[in-house]
Amino acid sequence: MKILLVEHEGQKMQQLAHLLEQEGCEVIRAKSCDEVLQRFGHLQPDLVLMDIALADDDGYRCTRQIALMSEEPFVPVMLLTSLTDHMTLERFVASGAIDYIDEPWEPFILRAKIAGFARMRALYQSMKKLQMRFDQEVRLARHMFDNVLSRSPASVTGIERWSMAAGHFSGDLTIHERSPDSALHVLMADFTGHGLAAAIGALPTADIFYAMTRKGLGIAAIAREINRKLGDLLPAGHFCAATLLALDADARELEVWIGGQPPLWLLDEAQRVTQSLHSNHFPLGVVADHHFDATTQSVPVSEAVLALLYSDGLIEAQNAAGEMFGEEGLRAAMAAHSPSTTLVQRIKAALIRFLDGLEPHDDISLLTLALAKI
Repeated sequence: MKILLVEHEGQKMQQLAHLLEQEGCEVIRAKSCDEVLQRFGHLQPDLVLMDIALADDDGYRCTRQIALMSEEPFVPVMLLTSLTDHMTLERFVASGAIDYIDEPWEPFILRAKIAGFARMRALYQSMKKLQMRFDQEVRLARHMFDNVLSRSPASVTGIERWSMAAGHFSGDLTIHERSPDSALHVLMADFTGHGLAAAIGALPTADIFYAMTRKGLGIAAIAREINRKLGDLLPAGHFCAATLLALDADARELEVWIGGQPPLWLLDEAQRVTQSLHSNHFPLGVVADHHFDATTQSVPVSEAVLALLYSDGLIEAQNAAGEMFGEEGLRAAMAAHSPSTTLVQRIKAALIRFLDGLEPHDDISLLTLALAKI
């Protein structure tokens, strides 16, 4: 182990250096803060032993500077002291020191302290490697998920969506695609849990949705195939609540399949709810294919101008007091009509104010679809 010994003048430090060298340590000595900082930046020692008796405030300043210079958040500064003044020790610890050694410096105590630090450092390095590996996997997975989501056609102007993930990845999936006859298909899916474990089902689900829509198959067939695939892939207890929509090319009729999702709301020009379509199916991946109900609802859209879809993470979001945003908060945001903002923008702003800086405990998805020829 490479140790930078920051020493005040005296015979004691010579003895300490000798003890450290007997333990197999490489000792580099320095007598001033400037010398310490120069050597620390160049040599990056494993441990700095800081004499608390350095002149004036040099010890404090030096400890703080080492914390700033260190390439890692684990700052390797241990104090050498004969003081019993707790205020002084507290000031050093606040400056960034991780531990201290009292005089007299008994060899077995010194060995124990350095061995303990070595274990801490080894654990930190191990955690750092795991974090780097995790970050690489997150980047790769995020690249794959971004590619999946970017496949939705950019030409559709009647869709506005917003999402907030509860972790690195969202367990919600909101995508759309046009069929050969120009019908618009929309899928909002909410997988069990959140994070990567929940999001992993999004890849096969999106592939089935895009491929079958482009082949001209309807949402009933798409729902059945996704259910079959997820039933094969997902472990017991995991499933996908989903809403599937198909708006025909003339925007006269909306076909709907809802399994385990909150109700789909149809809104008039004043953005008041004119119709609420509730789930009447199991979520995808729950029942076997021969029990699966692919029946859809067909709804004329002559009076409605907007469809509103959201995942349960929106209404179940909780603030610091444990209160839920709920349907009441959603309706209040909708009622705050403003010609300068869209419905999605108002709901998003209301939810963020409600959370007041807290992260949601579940993924949140929100989408509006203009029920006009788009």
